[in-house]
Amino acid sequence: MKLVINITVILLLCISCAALRERTAIKECKFSLVSVRPYDFTFSNLKLDFEIKVDNPNSINAVLDKLVYRFYANNTDVFSGTTGRTITIPANKTERFTTTITLDYNTIGQALAEAMKLGSAAYRLSARAYINTLLGEVSYPVEIELN
Repeated sequence: MKLVINITVILLLCISCAALRERTAIKECKFSLVSVRPYDFTFSNLKLDFEIKVDNPNSINAVLDKLVYRFYANNTDVFSGTTGRTITIPANKTERFTTTITLDYNTIGQALAEAMKLGSAAYRLSARAYINTLLGEVSYPVEIELN
């Protein structure tokens, strides 16, 4: 009986280590914004689908439990969003996923007014990748390239 318990504990530890390696592999992945597709216009807002590409250079799958991001135009916070679902990026492959945000016209107006005042517009997307571990949720800063 003791042998069965020891073998079970060892198997659980091996499985946990493999799952943790897949989740920490996300740190090496490269994220980029591929496209933005507007749809569902209303009088107060519009919905946008953001397609994000993730390149996994690792020899193991990378697991992303959640990606939380924020878009800035001239340091004005325009919108934020989250993927809200777990995504697995196969080893040495690229995976694309779509996330939807709702954009308020007032926020767009503020960003446009700031750009006109400055005479230019600088955009950036900041994000954090979240992974679930046995010890709780861990996050990493992620840079998303704007193509």
